[in-house]
Parts: sequence; C-alpha cells; structure tokens
Amino acid sequence: LSGASCVCVCVHAAARLHCCTLVIRRAVGTSDAAPPRRLSAVVHRRVGRSLPRGRVRPRGGRPLFRARPLVALRRAAEVAFLSAGFVGKVLADKQLGREEAMVDRRSEELLQLVTRLGVTAIKVGQVLSIRPDLLPAPYAKGLEKLQDSVQPFPAALGREIIERELSIRIEDVFSAFSAEPVAAASIGQVYRGTLRASGEEVAIKVQRPSVLQDVALDLFMLRFFAPAYQEANDVNTDVVGLVDAWGTGFVNELDYTMEAAATAEFAEAMAARGLGSVTSPEVVPSLSSTHVLTTKWVEGERLASSNADDVPRLCGVALNAYLTMLLDTGVLHCDPHPGNLLRTTDGRLCILDWGMTQRVPSDLQLSLLEFIANLNAEQYDRVPDDLVNLRFVPADKIGELRASGLTVAISKMLRLAAKGGGPAGAMRRMVEENKEKYAAQLSQFDDLDSPEATKERQRLFREDWQREQAADALARGGGAPAGGGGAAASSTTADLTAKIEQLQSENADVFAIPDYFVYMSRAFSTLEGIGLSSDSNYAILKECFPYLAKRLLSDDSPRARGALRTLLYGGGD
Repeated sequence: LSGASCVCVCVHAAARLHCCTLVIRRAVGTSDAAPPRRLSAVVHRRVGRSLPRGRVRPRGGRPLFRARPLVALRRAAEVAFLSAGFVGKVLADKQLGREEAMVDRRSEELLQLVTRLGVTAIKVGQVLSIRPDLLPAPYAKGLEKLQDSVQPFPAALGREIIERELSIRIEDVFSAFSAEPVAAASIGQVYRGTLRASGEEVAIKVQRPSVLQDVALDLFMLRFFAPAYQEANDVNTDVVGLVDAWGTGFVNELDYTMEAAATAEFAEAMAARGLGSVTSPEVVPSLSSTHVLTTKWVEGERLASSNADDVPRLCGVALNAYLTMLLDTGVLHCDPHPGNLLRTTDGRLCILDWGMTQRVPSDLQLSLLEFIANLNAEQYDRVPDDLVNLRFVPADKIGELRASGLTVAISKMLRLAAKGGGPAGAMRRMVEENKEKYAAQLSQFDDLDSPEATKERQRLFREDWQREQAADALARGGGAPAGGGGAAASSTTADLTAKIEQLQSENADVFAIPDYFVYMSRAFSTLEGIGLSSDSNYAILKECFPYLAKRLLSDDSPRARGALRTLLYGGGD
C-alpha cells in the first residue's frame, strides 16, 4: 500500500510539473523573434538601468523573456528537474502522514536544493529564513544555515573582467594580486591585492558574469508563480509586491557604484556624529565601477567569535550605530549577520557589505522612537496605536486589535522581554513570579520545582491568562481572545519577532509584517545574540536608553518631546 501511494504521489507531481510547463508556454507566447545573442547586454539595458537613486526596474525583464520563451522554458525545466525529487518526497510525506518525523531531513534537503538553484534562490532563501509567515517555520529555520557562498568562477575570467571594467592591466596597478579569490559568494568573488603606487593592501570584489541575466530571469518566473502560491497557501501578504520589493533589492545589490556610495556615506555619517569607534571599509573610487568594487583591506576578526575584553563595549558601539542608522540617518544596513561585523586590530568595529540598504522615512523614525519610549516606560496600553503607526496594523483595524484580547498577551510579552537575559531570562522571571503569585495554591507541595508542582502552576497560569484576555476583550467591547505562543530563540528580539510572526499568522486579517521590520529585527537579534554571549543578563532595551535620550533631546518636534517625556517620566502628557 505504501509503495502504491508513493507511485501515485510521484505521478501526481510529474503531472503538476508538466502542467506548469504548459502554463509557462502559454504565458510567454511562442515568438522567438528576438535573437538570443547578447542577451546579457539587453537584460542590463532593460532591467539594470539606473533610475533615480535607489529605484530600479525589477519587472523590466517581463517583455524581454516573453519574447524569448525558450530561455524561460529552459530555466523552468532546470528548476523542475532539480526540484522534482524534493517535491515528490514532501508530497509522499504528506500522503503517508510522516511530515513531522521527516521535517528535519527535508529541511536539510531544502537547504541543499536552494544552494543548487543559484543566485536568486540563495537570496530568496535568506529572506525566507526570517519570514515564517511565508514559509513553514521548520523549513524557514533550516534555511537560517544558508550560506551565501558558492564555487568561484575561473580566476582568469575574474581578472579579465577587472581589467576590462577598469581599463587597466593588473600588473601595472598591483604589485601583488592573489592567484585565486580569497572569498566567493553568489554574486561575486573577492581578490586580495597590493597597490603598486602606495603599497596599501586592498580587497577587489568582482561580479559574477551574467548574474543580472540570471536574477532577472528568476524574478520573471517568481512573479509568474507568486499569485498561485499566494492563493494555494492562503497567505495574507501581497506576494507579487514582495517579489518586486526583493527584486529591487537584488538588482540594486548588483550595482557596485551604489554599494560604494552607501559604504562611504556610512563612514562619513558616523564620523560627523562623533562615532569614530565604528566605520566601514574605505572605498578606492579610481578602481571601482558598476561590476568591480575596490576597498582598503580590513584586518580583524568576527565580533561574534572574538575573545577580546572589549567585545561588550563594541556591542554597545554596534547598537548605537544601528540606532543611528534607524532613527537618524535613515539608511539601514540590511545584512547584519555576524560575518559582516568585524573587530579590527585597533579595537574598532567595521561593518562590511553595504550592497543592500533600506530607507527609513522620518515619520517612521518618530513612530519607532515613541514605541521604544513606551516600552521603556511600560506604557503597554499604547501598543495598539504604536502598531498602527509602525504599519503592522491598518488604522481601520485598530478596533479589532483592541477587541481581540491581544493587548494582554503583547503587554506581558514585552514587559518580560524588556528586562533582558534573552528568552531564558524571561522564562526564569515568569516562573519566579508565578511561584510567588500561586504560593497559597502550591503550599501542598514540598518541592515547587517537582513535576507535579510545575504542572499545577502551569494550569493555574493558563487559567489566569485566558481569564485576563477574555476580561480585556470584554472591557474593550470585543469577543473571544486570540491564541498565542512561540518557539525558543537565541535572543529576546528573535523570540519577540517569532511571537509577532505567530500573532500575524493567527490574526492575518489584522496583522501584516512590514519589510523594514524584517531587517531591523534581524540586526537587533544579531547584536543581542552577541551581547548575550558575553553577558547572560544583557538587556538590549536598556542599552538603547542613553542613545534614545540623546536623540530625543536633539529633536524639537512635538512628537519627539512627547516621547522624551514618556521615556523620562512614564507619561507623554
């Protein structure tokens, strides 16, 4: 019976793949009038041509690939061939009722599949790893291990691209140049060289050939399948719009002139604000172009793996830098994984890889200031208004939010998180509070940590929790409260993010997760994780306080003054 079921599943999967091919054929048409030669140049002209700063045309490839159906069909066949085995196994697991038992293995197989599918899949996989609202949490968690690294392309080709792009001969400009790349990623690879004129060591990053063509083709296909995915999975997110947003980021990342500008602007902004302890690599403009980026070589080690005594100080420096980006300069670094945070040999923090940044408008900055001030002052009754201002909840849904009973859940979650120590610290505080709260009911137990006492304490807590949520909902004129919960995480920020994502999943008609939050939470999760590694009681919200006070004191707007009063005195009136 099991064998027959597996055969049926495989036949069904093959039929689905055949149908997908037919659908693509109808969508792209049958004309091959445009010749395939020089396709990379055409893609660059239609997709990668720069518009006003920070805006490109990720949809520019649609007419291009509609006119070249064989190109799209070839990629569709490749994706289908590579994915068929994984899809068949997932369908078989579902048919045989063994999804939970096989989830870890399938998560690892998905990781391998995404790596094999290439540049766009790796980039999308990295985004999905922090978007469990779009991908089942076990698979999203597996993709957290996704490394943006692939086999390097031939070193000779890299040298040829550098010479052509910069109109130089490597022997004339460099006294030393690594024979092989010192690092390779999905978009490009890095060489190490020494400038002949000055003797300075530099890093030369060169873009992988035809990468724009590959990204544009995959974005075209993602946009085609996005509506079907959204409908099949009942996702409360504009998936097509999300693909366009990702596409803009991906295409921008392929323009090294934008990365060079963002790298230099950050260093200048930090220096202008007296934050000399944090910097970025110094760009060498004369040796940089759209596809080649040269910077001064940075000697250092990963902040997360450093044993230096000043790591806690540099965590504070990093936190101030990201708060400055988020709440002052308005340009947020979007790839803050531990590998991009270096402790330099002179004890400074260097932030690498400025290919992806996000603009944070001033109105949103003020909303974030108000939200963080309310958290510090424990003004949790203002959370619903903050969530509207922060674009999590539409203004016309705030009544439903208040009536849902979620205010109690969110308030308790934030109160425990604000005291630091990560999720483990929050759990310890909750247990101790409950032991004290239910002391009378637990007096029959000699050991309050015994399995029997723990079970009774948890039962009492659940009853109180449900009663408080119901009372809150009724007091606000609403109905039944919503559920809650969350999985373990390595930092309070990550735990809080997971809970917000779960709230969004369970209340999809009320909650949405804005793009900026994904990058912001990723940055703060990384920083808090490093902080907790050196101090188990590290409290990221408390660490924010000095910067917030300084930022608010320098802003005379009414909203900023109100947030400052809340921060200092616990009320904004």
